[in-house]
Amino acid sequence: MKKFLKFSLGLLIASSLFVSCSDDDNEMPSLSVNNGVVIENGATVAITASELNVVDTDTEDIDIVYTVTVATENGIIANVNDVTTAIDQFTQADVAASKIVYVHNGSQTLTDEFSFSVTDGDNVLTGIFNISIGEKQISFFYVLNEGSFGGTGAVTMINRNDELTNNYFAAANGIPLGELPQSMAVNDDYAFIAVTTGSGAGYVEVVTKSDFTHHATIDGFSYPREITLVGDKAYVANGNGVTGTYPNQVKQNNEIYVIDLNTMATTGQISVGAGPEKMVVSNDKLYVANSGGWSNDDKTVTVIDTETDQVIETISVKSCPKDMVVDANGDVWVYCAGVTSYDENWNVVGIDDAGISKINTANSEVTSYGLTNLSTSGIKNIAINKAKDVVYFMSDAVYAMNITDTTLPTSKFIDATFYGIDVNPVSDNLWLCEAADATTAGTVYVYDNAGTEQKSFTVGYFPNSTIFSY
Repeated sequence: MKKFLKFSLGLLIASSLFVSCSDDDNEMPSLSVNNGVVIENGATVAITASELNVVDTDTEDIDIVYTVTVATENGIIANVNDVTTAIDQFTQADVAASKIVYVHNGSQTLTDEFSFSVTDGDNVLTGIFNISIGEKQISFFYVLNEGSFGGTGAVTMINRNDELTNNYFAAANGIPLGELPQSMAVNDDYAFIAVTTGSGAGYVEVVTKSDFTHHATIDGFSYPREITLVGDKAYVANGNGVTGTYPNQVKQNNEIYVIDLNTMATTGQISVGAGPEKMVVSNDKLYVANSGGWSNDDKTVTVIDTETDQVIETISVKSCPKDMVVDANGDVWVYCAGVTSYDENWNVVGIDDAGISKINTANSEVTSYGLTNLSTSGIKNIAINKAKDVVYFMSDAVYAMNITDTTLPTSKFIDATFYGIDVNPVSDNLWLCEAADATTAGTVYVYDNAGTEQKSFTVGYFPNSTIFSY
């Protein structure tokens, strides 16, 4: 409970006022205690006389009646005998007997309040009762493991007690997840996993979040890569950026599929650049990183209006954008992996025009910073802290850059590179995925925001990201 006590600082003692007595013999009551309460997210707490108390020398507690004049917004005031039904009246006797409770609805909110009047039958006081709510805590950490050809893709589930279950999907469903899952997203009810198979006929696996059992399969994709949820829609980035076979491949633009989450059906396609990867939302606009895919030569971000699902504009950035985050100002930071050159054996011989491009979403102006010495093998190479004012990215190490900085940092935040990087939105810890090879289990390392390792977990093959679920 200690972590939530900080929210109690500065609780307001509600101001009170009274009307004149209609009976000269009836003493004026006093609002002697109005301290508010501190509660964990999603919990229920009793409002007792230690938090709310009216003293009246000539009126019994049962005759001191509170009326809720403005209800709470993020929960309800209820009687302990029925915590599902909101009430608008109670007595001081109810409070003294710990019968009145506040039930938080689990929303990501830090405060709530209700206004009240209280009367002894003749006199009236008014006040505001304040409620401080602790941050919603992460219940499950899902590590998405790409695996390799042959069906070793998997999900690792880690609960808040650090208890780990590898092959969580297989344990729940009796069959493996499949080949090469690329991304995962969760909402209150379901988890969505974009799976790119070796044959190219990918799909989105939908599982019920409570037990991870199969709910639906959304198919019809050629090469699904990333999935992003926006309200009652999902957007799936699809396409490998080329047509034909090597060495006669030709660049091909691809598409974003729109999924209705009420029916789990595809409702539309939006044409974008080649090889779309990461998507983020800022100010009701979907930003799509067009990486080029196997064509290795796109350098654009497509902007889509999420209300109309129409393309608004296309913005040029550094080459092969693959990952993105949104900062506290709503600006989009794009990690661009650069154009990779290979020899005849597909060994990397050079990377050109790599960098980070910052898109000012107010005017679409772009500021770019060049990256050199790239040694990361994954495509999930950028993350942002809880306050959204520090960007973490990888090149030859992990670096931390304040969003107000005008040059890239030179000092290393963590002197290592990883296959994927994410930030816990509650604790601010970094979760860093390390991939070994197709037959060696990967590792997820957890670092605090000072760059100190806290713990690690052995997970599946080629872990690429961690998804945080409330």
